[in-house]
Amino acid sequence: MEISIIDGRKEREFRKSTKVLVDVFRSTTTIPYILKMGCNRIIPTASISEARSIRKDLPDTVLIGERLGIRIRGFDYNNSPYEVANVDFSGKTVVFTSTNGTRVLERIKGKGEIFLASFVNARSTAQSLKDMDTVDIVLSNRPDGPADEDMIFGEYLREILEGKTPDQDAYRERIISSKGSRRLSMIGGKHDIEYTMKYDAVDFTVHYDGKYVVRYG
Repeated sequence: MEISIIDGRKEREFRKSTKVLVDVFRSTTTIPYILKMGCNRIIPTASISEARSIRKDLPDTVLIGERLGIRIRGFDYNNSPYEVANVDFSGKTVVFTSTNGTRVLERIKGKGEIFLASFVNARSTAQSLKDMDTVDIVLSNRPDGPADEDMIFGEYLREILEGKTPDQDAYRERIISSKGSRRLSMIGGKHDIEYTMKYDAVDFTVHYDGKYVVRYG
């Protein structure tokens, strides 16, 4: 298996390959929890206006999202694993938008199969990818530069895909000590870090089919 870790914001041309979108703080951690809590499907949008427009057409949908870490006015929940991990979303459709993850998702759309992963579903994701020839781990990063927490997870997932056994305690310490962790704590997201580091709390892979984000398989 050929594995690359790439910057989803800076890459000019994405090759056709199996891709794993990474936005550890917080989209690709929040989304698996939403699906775990019974959500049927998630509609990702790059813009707030598109999310609100979908809500008008589908009034029973749940709006989840943030800009710069802050819940969007009129939305039901923030993009926060801590906030959604124990909410019953059974039978619901969620419309989801974020500062980084959904924008990069739009950039890689149509360039091969797309999966979404973080520490909470890394093992399940790796199992689904084990027979793939080429895997690009796409880091969402931030508008002002790299997100070290995304790179840390990218390295963790790569180790698993290479058949290694990563030191979970060491990776936990790296995440807790990261610039991204300090940044998230400053805006009130300390509990999100804890929920991000619940290794394999979600026992399924998450897939984007070009329209919906759903459980895979």
